[in-house]
Order: sequence, then structure tokens, then C-alpha cells
Amino acid sequence: MPTPVSTARQCLTPEAAHALDEAVSVARRRGHGQTTSLHAVSALLNLPSSILRDACARARNVAYSPRLQFKALELCLSVSLDRVSASQLDDDPPVSNSLMAAIKRSQANQRRQPENFHLYHQISQQQSSASSISCIKVELPNLILSILDDPVVSRVFGEAGFRSSEIKLAIVRPLPRVFKFSRFKSPPLFLCNLSENLGTGPGPGRMGFNFPFQSYSGFSNGDEDHRRIGEILSRNRGRNPLLVGACAYDTLASFNEWLEKRKQQGILPVRLSGLGVICIESDIATFVNENSDKCCIDLRFQDVDQFMKQSMGPGLVVNFGDLKTFVSSSNDAVACIVENLTRLLQLHGGKVWLIGAASNNETYVKFVGKFPSIEKDWALQLLPITSFRTPMAESYPRSR
Repeated sequence: MPTPVSTARQCLTPEAAHALDEAVSVARRRGHGQTTSLHAVSALLNLPSSILRDACARARNVAYSPRLQFKALELCLSVSLDRVSASQLDDDPPVSNSLMAAIKRSQANQRRQPENFHLYHQISQQQSSASSISCIKVELPNLILSILDDPVVSRVFGEAGFRSSEIKLAIVRPLPRVFKFSRFKSPPLFLCNLSENLGTGPGPGRMGFNFPFQSYSGFSNGDEDHRRIGEILSRNRGRNPLLVGACAYDTLASFNEWLEKRKQQGILPVRLSGLGVICIESDIATFVNENSDKCCIDLRFQDVDQFMKQSMGPGLVVNFGDLKTFVSSSNDAVACIVENLTRLLQLHGGKVWLIGAASNNETYVKFVGKFPSIEKDWALQLLPITSFRTPMAESYPRSR
């Protein structure tokens, strides 16, 4: 039997209750007798700062443009809602059994979360079982995760080319919101910023953070990281990747070696097959440490320019190494190096890419603080790196 809207709202936080009210409005406008999970999805996608839309943008199929795939999602959702029979109601359409079941699942899942377990356990000891369950206010992300488990919702997303599992993973692991330096109030949180126990300096001995459920945590092997880098290199905007995380430097070194050995088939797009790479990290470190003069630096970049002109492939990736080198010193050599890298991009357009790594987000913030226009000048795209699987780690079998 459908549940009154007022009863369902008692189980939700204000943010989640607002989303439910929007879903009820969608059902009322369409003249439907109940508020279902499909109405909730329609409302969630149209919220001003939509968690669901942001997750879909990250989990979408890269073979299609974002605009095209979202249009397909809107069309599939509209067709499914049109199939619902209309009816005349004086009050708000009550919450359907499937949507109320999603709310109940959210309550159960939220109760089992580690940060809430002890709190709800104490409440359950003081109150009856029914009242302890009703005191759990479902948060919006948990509600969305449960709604995505609805088979009808999964089918709609599948018809539009999305996978509910990937959308759920994008909600569980949200990307940091990176703003300009002047707008930062607090540094974004990366899973890969857990560098106190991992070691932040570049080196072969640094290992990734081990989660007990590796497939759920989204940690990927080297080829997957290389594929993500290749997707950024193939873009027209934001085409120069900056790897961020405690394992970013290891991934950068792996990608550099991978390009040098021409192991690109099946990973990079066909038009980037044969992409060359040149590493100038050691040169940059020498220039900065010795505070070299402008003539010496310009001469090295002239060699890079000449190397670029002689390159036979689709272009050249310039590896400038660890971003920490740029922020650890304030001498004139750093500004001269940045100027030459910028000029290299301007001269060769789409034939040159830059790539580097930062062990944590604070390093990137300092870099943007020193060079405020660098994001635009270098067309940087941050890429969080949450793991790096070394050959030693791969040699051991996974536990069952």
C-alpha cells in the first residue's frame, strides 16, 4: 500500500526531503497516482547542484558526447514516465512501495555504516526497535544509491548507455571541486592524499593504500591509469594531465616508460598511436637547484623544440616531473622554465602535451598561487591517482 508523503518525509534529512518534494511535484504535474523511483530520478537530475547528474557525467560512456548521452537519458526517462497511467488525485501522490522500499534500504545501509553504527546501536538499546529505525534520517547520497538499485531505474539508465554500478561508484567516490587559488576555503579531499602513512616523496619503494575490498574501492592497475591519461591527451580542452596523489609519481614514471617502449596498442586512441615522450625532469631540477641563468635554460628548451620538429609521430609528451620542484624554490629559474613550457605549447599547438605529478593537493594549490593563469595557459586537467600496482604486488595471488 502506498505511503503518505508526510510519513516518508519523516525518514529523510532536509536535503533528501526536498528531493522527495520535487519528485512529488513531478508526479503531480504528470497526473500520476503515485510517486515512484522514476519521478525521484527525474527530480534528482534537475536539482540545482545535482549529485546524480555529476555522477552520471563521470560515469558516462566516453564514446559519446556528454550532451548526446544526457539527451538520451532524458528521452528514455520521459518515455518510461509516459507509460505510467494517469489518475485524478486531490492530495499529493503518495510514495509508491518501490520508492518506500528504497528509503527503508537506505536506512538499513546508513545504520550499518561504521561512522553511524555505534550511535544507532546506543539508540536501539534505549528505545524500541520501531522507534530506533524511525530516528534514522536518510541522507541524500544514500537515498540515491538505493534508488539506483531499483530494476526499473537500472533499465532506464542502461537504455541510455549508463551503468548503475558505475554511477554508484562515482557517488561513493566524489571528485574534488578544484577552484582557483583565490577561492579556496579548504583543500579538496583526495583518497590519494592519505600521504602521511604512504610517503609523499617520489621513489620506487612507495606503495598504495590497501583497502580490504579492492574491487569496490575502485583501485585500478597500471593499464587502467594509462587509459585514463590517454583519454585526457585525446581531448581538445584540458588536454594536459597533472596526476595528483601519493602514488601519482609512480604512475607518471610507469606511463613515461610505457610510452618509451611503445606499449600503446589498445590503450591510446588510434590517432595518438606512436606518441613520443621526452623527460626533462632532471634538467628542471638542475636549473632550479643551481639557479641557472636564462640563456642556459633557453638553450635546453631549444633542444626540446628541435626534437619536436624531428618527431615523426602524432606529437610529443613533455614530462616535467614532480610539481614540488616548481614550488620548493622562488628563484628566477622557475619562472623562466614555466615561460618556456608555455611558449612550447603556443608554438606547436596540438602537437605537444605536458604531463607531471603532484604528491598532494597542497602542492598544486601553491603552484597555482605562484602562477595564477597556469591552469588556462597549460590547459591542465587534474587526474586523481588512488593506487599503483607494482610488479611485486601483482606476483602475489589475491585472497579469496
